[in-house]
Amino acid sequence: MKLRTVLPLSVILLGIAAFYILTLRRGNFWADDYALYIHHAKNIVEGRPYADTDYIYNPDVADYSPRAYPPVFPLFLAPVYRAFGFNFLAMKFEVVTFFLLTLIVLAFYWRGDLRRPYLIALLLILGLSPIFWGFKDSVVADIPFLFFFYLVVWVTQSAPRNTSMWWAWAVTNGLLLYLCAGTRTIGLTLIPGFLFYELLSYRRLTRFTAISLAVCTAFLLMQRRIFGSGEQSYTDQLHPTLSTLLFNAKQYPHDFMMLWTYSLGLGLCVALFLITTVVVCYGFAIHLKHRLTVLDVFLVPYLGMVLLWPAPQGIRFLLPVIPYYVYLMLLGLQGLPTFLPVQWTKVATATILLLIATSYAAAFRHATYGTIRQTDGRTSFNDLCRFIDDHTSQQDVFIFRRSRALSLFTSRPAAMYDLRDDNHLATYLASIHANYIVSSPIFDEDRTILTPFIHSHANQLTEVYENPDFQVYRVLYDSPSAQANAPITLIPTHQ
Repeated sequence: MKLRTVLPLSVILLGIAAFYILTLRRGNFWADDYALYIHHAKNIVEGRPYADTDYIYNPDVADYSPRAYPPVFPLFLAPVYRAFGFNFLAMKFEVVTFFLLTLIVLAFYWRGDLRRPYLIALLLILGLSPIFWGFKDSVVADIPFLFFFYLVVWVTQSAPRNTSMWWAWAVTNGLLLYLCAGTRTIGLTLIPGFLFYELLSYRRLTRFTAISLAVCTAFLLMQRRIFGSGEQSYTDQLHPTLSTLLFNAKQYPHDFMMLWTYSLGLGLCVALFLITTVVVCYGFAIHLKHRLTVLDVFLVPYLGMVLLWPAPQGIRFLLPVIPYYVYLMLLGLQGLPTFLPVQWTKVATATILLLIATSYAAAFRHATYGTIRQTDGRTSFNDLCRFIDDHTSQQDVFIFRRSRALSLFTSRPAAMYDLRDDNHLATYLASIHANYIVSSPIFDEDRTILTPFIHSHANQLTEVYENPDFQVYRVLYDSPSAQANAPITLIPTHQ
C-alpha cells in the first residue's frame, strides 16, 4: 500500500480511535454475556477451574447462556484483568483495539479492489457506524470474532501455496481458523467453508489444507482438555424447526436494515437501504466477474447456521456481513461510470454517501453518552449487591433474571429460572436448593412469571430486602437439616 494511501487511512484510524475512546461509557448493559467472559478471565488469572463461574446452568432456558464460553476472548481479557482488575473501561478499550485492527485488515484485504477514495469511504462508513460504535461498550466476543474472521479470510486467500514457506502459512491459517472457533462457537462453520474453498479452487485437498486443518483440530482438542467442554451446551439450543427457520429468514433482513439506523425515520431508512442494496447487487455482479473469493464461500455455512439457530440474535450475528455489504456497495459505485456519465456518477455517489452521513449524524445526535444505567451503572443494583455481600453466605444460591451478572458482582451461585409455569419453577428451585429469589419489575419475565409465583407462595418466602428496583426473598425451610439437604416442596398457598 502506497504512502499517499497509508497516510490518510492512518489519520482516519486515529480519529476513529479517539472518538471511540473519548465516548466510552461506564456501566454495563442488562444483557450480561460480558459477565461470563470476565468471570472466565478472572478464573484464568487466579488459577481456578475455567468454568467455575458460580453461574448455574439451566438447560430449560439454554438460550440464556451456555455453561461456558469458548476461551480465546477470556484469554485476551486475562492480562487486562491481571493489570487493572474489574476495570471495565480498560476491557472496553481492548474491544476498541480489536475493532481498529479489524479496520486495518479490511483495508489491506480490499486494497486491490477499491481505489483510494473508496477505500477511505469504506473505513469512514464502518468506523463511524453507530452499530459498531455501540458495540464498543460491550465486553463480549463479537468484535474480536469479526477481527479473526476477516484475518483468516485474508490469510487463506493470500497465502502462497508453492513457496518454501508454505507450511508456515498453513500453520498460521490453521491457528486463525482455531481462533475463530475458539472466540465464538459459530466460528466452527469456517472449517467446512475452508474445505469447500480449497476443493473449489484446487479440485483436491492440498497439503496446505491438511496442515491447516490438523493445526486447527489440535488446538480444539487442546482447548477441550485444558478448559473443558462447557461451550458444547450450545447444542441444547440447537433444535431448529421450519417455523424458526422461516422466522429467521424474515427477521434477519429486517434487522439488517438497521445498518443505516432508524434515526431519520423508518421510511427514509428503508428507502436508503433499498437504494444501497440495488448498488450492492451491481457491485456483486462486478465482484463475480473476477472469481469466487474466500469470503463468499465462508459466508455460506456461516449464514446457514445463523438461519438455523432457533434463538434470533439480531444484528450481532450479522456483523461479518456488514463490511462485505459496504464493500459491494462501494464497488458498485466505483463501477457506475461504465454505463453512466462521470458527472451523474459523482452525483449518485455523493447523494448516497451524504444520506448515510446524515443518518449517522442524527443517530449520534440522539445517542446517550453518559453512564449506562444498568447493572453496575445503576445505584439500586449496586445496593442490592452490597446487601448480598453483607448479609448472605457465599454458599447461598440465588435465582435472578440476570444471574451471570449477579454471580460476577457478588461471587454467589445464581441461576436463571424456568419460564414455563409455576410447577416447573417450583421443581427447579428445589433441584438447585435455592436460598434466595431476587425479583425486579425492570424485567418483563419477572412481572409476568416470577412476581405471580412469589405471591402464590407467600407463606414459604419471606422478604429480606427491598429497594426501588429489587426485592429479595428468602426461601423458608422446615428445619436446618432440610435446608442442608433439600428445600421444601413449594406448593401454592392459593389458587
